[in-house]
Amino acid sequence: MTWSTRRLLIWDLHCVVHAQMFFKPSVRKADPKIQTYQDVYDNSIPDAISVSEFILQRIVSNERVACDLQQLTNTLQVNAETKQFFTYNQIKENSYALATGLQTKFNLKRGDNVAIILPNCLEYPVVIFAVMLTGGCATLINPAQTISELEHSFRLAKPKLCIGTEDCIVKFEGIYKDLSKRPPFVLLNAPTTSHSITIENLTALGKKQTFQQPTIDTREDAALILFSSGTTGIPKGVVLTHFNLIAARRQTQELAKAVRRRDPQPSGTIPVAECLAAVLPFYHTYGISGVFDNLMGGLRFVIIPNFSLHLFLQAVQDYKITVVSLVPAIAVQLAKQPVEHLYDLSSLRVIRSGASALSADTINDLKRKLNCTVYQGYGMTEATVMDRDTHETLGPNQEGEICVRGPIVMKGYVGDAEATRATIDSQGWLHTGDVGYYDEEGYFFITDRMKELIKYKGLQVSPTELERILLTHPDVVDVAVAPIADPSAGEIPRAYIVKRQGGAVTSDELARFLSDKVSAYKRLRGGVVFIDAVPKTSTGKIVRRALTTKTMSKLYKRGKQNRHCRSGTVIQCTSSEGEQYPDRDTPRLVAHD
Repeated sequence: MTWSTRRLLIWDLHCVVHAQMFFKPSVRKADPKIQTYQDVYDNSIPDAISVSEFILQRIVSNERVACDLQQLTNTLQVNAETKQFFTYNQIKENSYALATGLQTKFNLKRGDNVAIILPNCLEYPVVIFAVMLTGGCATLINPAQTISELEHSFRLAKPKLCIGTEDCIVKFEGIYKDLSKRPPFVLLNAPTTSHSITIENLTALGKKQTFQQPTIDTREDAALILFSSGTTGIPKGVVLTHFNLIAARRQTQELAKAVRRRDPQPSGTIPVAECLAAVLPFYHTYGISGVFDNLMGGLRFVIIPNFSLHLFLQAVQDYKITVVSLVPAIAVQLAKQPVEHLYDLSSLRVIRSGASALSADTINDLKRKLNCTVYQGYGMTEATVMDRDTHETLGPNQEGEICVRGPIVMKGYVGDAEATRATIDSQGWLHTGDVGYYDEEGYFFITDRMKELIKYKGLQVSPTELERILLTHPDVVDVAVAPIADPSAGEIPRAYIVKRQGGAVTSDELARFLSDKVSAYKRLRGGVVFIDAVPKTSTGKIVRRALTTKTMSKLYKRGKQNRHCRSGTVIQCTSSEGEQYPDRDTPRLVAHD
């Protein structure tokens, strides 16, 4: 599935309004074909301060908060499940205390990596701030990763220290069987075993010591590493510097000015009663960026650690939440279900959607049902469109690859110089793999995607990673994984298998074979399809588009002619959940093995 062609209002932290560029690139002068609006925005970016200090200082110096000292003791973060909360003061004090504890106990310092393997929780931003305050780099990892996935993440990041829950310990010990090579593990909560170190212990230790201010290079030193899948199928660690993250925060501040110009509030500030929902995973850039920006804005936000539609809607009703950031899968549920009749959602005024495309129909349904504004985001700083073959800059209304450049573009991929060079060219342009164009007004339109990642509920699934695993099965000769459209998830992966002659493996068995080796969101919810041959180019590259168009068209015709097809030709589509998923337009076909 590709992005629908539509005009996007750019709102994300990685974005500028209408994709207008207000940060001047340092590599060369802006191309005259690219529109710039430096006079509209303040493009100053502090570069002599860590991102933790930049944010924490503004928790106190925020104008609205400073005008009312009582606000400093008001609840800032609330856990919707446990009803626990943190205040502004607790966030700042605990961040510095934990940083000091990490310095004292582990000599954590500039250049050290810390693996953070936590679910969404109150302590999450405190842990990140503490690590970065020491000069270390916070490596954010999905706690649902399997042992093999975690092992790969650790191999790239080489953490000096790990912070997680008791649920992670078994995986951790499975990776580091040699005790002499095992880094220390800090637990989130009170342990069931003695002599374990917890965040609470380290925070208490730090309060008795003096914080040692490190010297850092904000433009070069890594502050965060975030993992995502690349087109090669190997998860990559995206390295973001302090300067990258501060630039992103500054963009958000400037974007807020534009929003207020269109939707002015009293005295030009964000309303005191504003309350946001933290639904998205904090290990994802979309989720953690929202946390950073909420803190800088002095806003209250409610954490929903284990998402369910009921819990989310109950939180909106109970806490009078006004702004929510969602992925399309959740937005579709809100649009399709009669939620407005079951919960009081009258406080909700803004829905922001990102990570993958949200259809115009869904946007209109949400506006109509909930009487709120809906924004759709697409990440970019400075943007241009280049010819996909010559890499020449194109003008308005000329379709090519969208490329971005600016102070928030990542430093590179940790431990993978080759992948970095393939993504960021010599002039600093990051090649997104998205195809599109911009018009005379500076609006960008996304029409296709060069990269082959599957977007499942906003999470990236690499086809080649799944193919690599499936090829290890003795009955699989060849395989290709491609997306099929799904109304609630956006895209779901389907495997097209060439089976070994005489092989007896079934679609059910292959779906289970893969599901045991990957995270839940990577499972074959689109099913397993047996085919005669995988369509490839002359150079051996898989033509995935043929699988979702011509190949399925042939299967559809063949199925209509004969619903009982020969073994090895067609297809019973079975998901890893045991459900049958024939194509939306294809009759259910049963292969006789």
